[in-house]
Amino acid sequence: MNITFLWIGKSKDKNFVSIIENYKKRLKHYVSYDILELKDAKVKSKKKDDITKKEAEVILSKIDTSDYLVLLDERGAHLSSTGLSDWIQHKQNISINKVVFVIAGAYGAHTSLKDRADFTLSMSHLTLTHDMARIFILEQVYRAFTILKGEKYHNE
Repeated sequence: MNITFLWIGKSKDKNFVSIIENYKKRLKHYVSYDILELKDAKVKSKKKDDITKKEAEVILSKIDTSDYLVLLDERGAHLSSTGLSDWIQHKQNISINKVVFVIAGAYGAHTSLKDRADFTLSMSHLTLTHDMARIFILEQVYRAFTILKGEKYHNE
Protein backbone atom coordinates (compact mmCIF):
# COMPACT_ATOMS: atom_id res chain seq x y z
CA MET A 1 0.00 0.00 0.00
CA ASN A 2 1.10 3.52 -0.78
CA ILE A 3 -0.26 6.55 1.03
CA THR A 4 -0.48 10.14 -0.11
CA PHE A 5 -1.28 12.99 2.23
CA LEU A 6 -2.66 15.87 0.20
CA TRP A 7 -3.47 19.25 1.65
CA ILE A 8 -3.95 22.87 0.69
CA GLY A 9 -1.26 25.30 1.80
CA LYS A 10 2.00 24.95 3.68
CA SER A 11 2.61 25.06 7.40
CA LYS A 12 4.20 28.39 8.22
CA ASP A 13 4.86 27.89 11.93
CA LYS A 14 8.30 26.32 12.43
CA ASN A 15 7.06 24.44 15.51
CA PHE A 16 4.37 22.66 13.49
CA VAL A 17 6.82 22.02 10.66
CA SER A 18 9.22 20.40 13.14
CA ILE A 19 6.53 18.06 14.48
CA ILE A 20 5.39 17.18 10.96
CA GLU A 21 9.00 16.38 9.99
CA ASN A 22 9.33 14.16 13.06
CA TYR A 23 6.32 12.04 12.07
CA LYS A 24 7.41 11.94 8.44
CA LYS A 25 10.71 10.39 9.54
CA ARG A 26 8.94 7.88 11.78
CA LEU A 27 6.35 6.89 9.20
CA LYS A 28 8.86 6.11 6.43
CA HIS A 29 9.85 2.93 8.31
CA TYR A 30 6.37 1.47 7.84
CA VAL A 31 4.90 2.58 4.54
CA SER A 32 5.73 4.28 1.28
CA TYR A 33 4.12 7.72 1.27
CA ASP A 34 4.11 11.13 -0.35
CA ILE A 35 2.97 14.51 0.84
CA LEU A 36 1.49 16.91 -1.71
CA GLU A 37 1.15 20.47 -0.50
CA LEU A 38 -0.99 22.37 -2.97
CA LYS A 39 -1.08 26.14 -3.27
CA ASP A 40 -4.13 28.02 -2.10
CA ALA A 41 -6.65 28.42 -4.91
CA LYS A 42 -6.32 31.67 -6.85
CA VAL A 43 -9.90 32.75 -7.44
CA LYS A 44 -11.08 36.28 -8.17
CA SER A 45 -14.38 35.59 -6.44
CA LYS A 46 -14.69 35.91 -2.67
CA LYS A 47 -17.55 33.39 -2.58
CA LYS A 48 -16.75 30.33 -0.49
CA ASP A 49 -18.36 27.98 -3.02
CA ASP A 50 -16.18 29.35 -5.84
CA ILE A 51 -13.05 28.92 -3.72
CA THR A 52 -13.89 25.39 -2.59
CA LYS A 53 -14.87 24.43 -6.14
CA LYS A 54 -11.51 25.58 -7.51
CA GLU A 55 -9.64 23.80 -4.70
CA ALA A 56 -11.60 20.62 -5.39
CA GLU A 57 -10.72 20.81 -9.08
CA VAL A 58 -7.02 21.09 -8.23
CA ILE A 59 -7.19 18.28 -5.66
CA LEU A 60 -9.12 15.98 -7.97
CA SER A 61 -6.61 16.60 -10.76
CA LYS A 62 -3.96 15.04 -8.52
CA ILE A 63 -5.96 11.88 -7.78
CA ASP A 64 -6.30 8.86 -10.04
CA THR A 65 -9.67 7.17 -10.44
CA SER A 66 -8.22 4.03 -8.83
CA ASP A 67 -7.02 5.89 -5.71
CA TYR A 68 -8.97 5.35 -2.49
CA LEU A 69 -9.78 8.90 -1.35
CA VAL A 70 -10.21 9.57 2.36
CA LEU A 71 -11.55 13.05 3.05
CA LEU A 72 -10.78 14.45 6.49
CA ASP A 73 -13.84 16.33 7.68
CA GLU A 74 -15.24 17.01 11.14
CA ARG A 75 -18.54 15.47 10.03
CA GLY A 76 -16.91 12.17 9.03
CA ALA A 77 -16.75 8.82 10.76
CA HIS A 78 -15.01 8.59 14.11
CA LEU A 79 -12.49 5.79 14.57
CA SER A 80 -10.35 4.93 17.56
CA SER A 81 -6.64 4.46 17.00
CA THR A 82 -7.09 0.69 16.96
CA GLY A 83 -10.08 1.18 14.66
CA LEU A 84 -7.89 3.09 12.23
CA SER A 85 -5.24 0.37 12.36
CA ASP A 86 -7.94 -2.24 11.64
CA TRP A 87 -9.20 -0.07 8.78
CA ILE A 88 -5.68 0.18 7.30
CA GLN A 89 -5.18 -3.57 7.69
CA HIS A 90 -8.46 -4.18 5.87
CA LYS A 91 -7.43 -1.90 3.00
CA GLN A 92 -4.15 -3.81 2.74
CA ASN A 93 -5.99 -7.15 2.84
CA ILE A 94 -8.24 -6.18 -0.05
CA SER A 95 -5.23 -4.90 -2.02
CA ILE A 96 -6.00 -1.20 -2.10
CA ASN A 97 -2.92 0.10 -3.89
CA LYS A 98 -3.07 3.77 -2.91
CA VAL A 99 -4.89 5.64 -0.16
CA VAL A 100 -5.02 9.42 -0.40
CA PHE A 101 -5.82 11.38 2.78
CA VAL A 102 -7.11 14.84 1.84
CA ILE A 103 -7.35 17.94 3.99
CA ALA A 104 -9.35 20.55 2.08
CA GLY A 105 -8.84 24.30 2.34
CA ALA A 106 -10.00 26.78 4.96
CA TYR A 107 -13.63 26.72 3.81
CA GLY A 108 -13.88 22.95 3.78
CA ALA A 109 -14.56 20.54 0.96
CA HIS A 110 -16.68 21.28 -2.09
CA THR A 111 -19.55 18.91 -2.89
CA SER A 112 -17.59 17.48 -5.84
CA LEU A 113 -14.78 16.44 -3.50
CA LYS A 114 -17.22 15.01 -0.95
CA ASP A 115 -18.93 13.05 -3.72
CA ARG A 116 -15.61 11.60 -4.92
CA ALA A 117 -14.51 10.55 -1.42
CA ASP A 118 -14.57 6.82 -0.77
CA PHE A 119 -14.55 7.44 2.99
CA THR A 120 -14.88 10.52 5.18
CA LEU A 121 -12.91 10.49 8.42
CA SER A 122 -13.14 12.86 11.36
CA MET A 123 -10.07 13.40 13.49
CA SER A 124 -12.13 15.02 16.24
CA HIS A 125 -15.54 16.40 17.09
CA LEU A 126 -13.66 19.68 17.48
CA THR A 127 -12.67 21.90 14.58
CA LEU A 128 -8.89 21.68 14.14
CA THR A 129 -6.49 24.08 12.50
CA HIS A 130 -4.98 22.74 9.31
CA ASP A 131 -1.59 22.40 11.02
CA MET A 132 -3.13 20.35 13.82
CA ALA A 133 -5.05 18.17 11.37
CA ARG A 134 -1.83 17.47 9.46
CA ILE A 135 -0.04 16.45 12.64
CA PHE A 136 -2.99 14.36 13.84
CA ILE A 137 -3.34 12.37 10.62
CA LEU A 138 0.40 11.73 10.35
CA GLU A 139 0.62 10.69 13.99
CA GLN A 140 -2.46 8.48 13.83
CA VAL A 141 -1.33 6.70 10.66
CA TYR A 142 2.08 6.18 12.29
CA ARG A 143 0.35 4.89 15.43
CA ALA A 144 -1.81 2.56 13.33
CA PHE A 145 1.27 0.96 11.80
CA THR A 146 2.94 0.53 15.19
CA ILE A 147 -0.25 -1.19 16.41
CA LEU A 148 -0.21 -3.47 13.37
CA LYS A 149 3.43 -4.35 14.06
CA GLY A 150 2.71 -5.00 17.76
CA GLU A 151 5.11 -2.30 18.88
CA LYS A 152 4.91 -0.51 22.22
CA TYR A 153 4.11 3.02 20.99
CA HIS A 154 0.38 2.59 21.58
CA ASN A 155 -0.58 1.84 25.18
CA GLU A 156 -3.78 -0.10 25.62
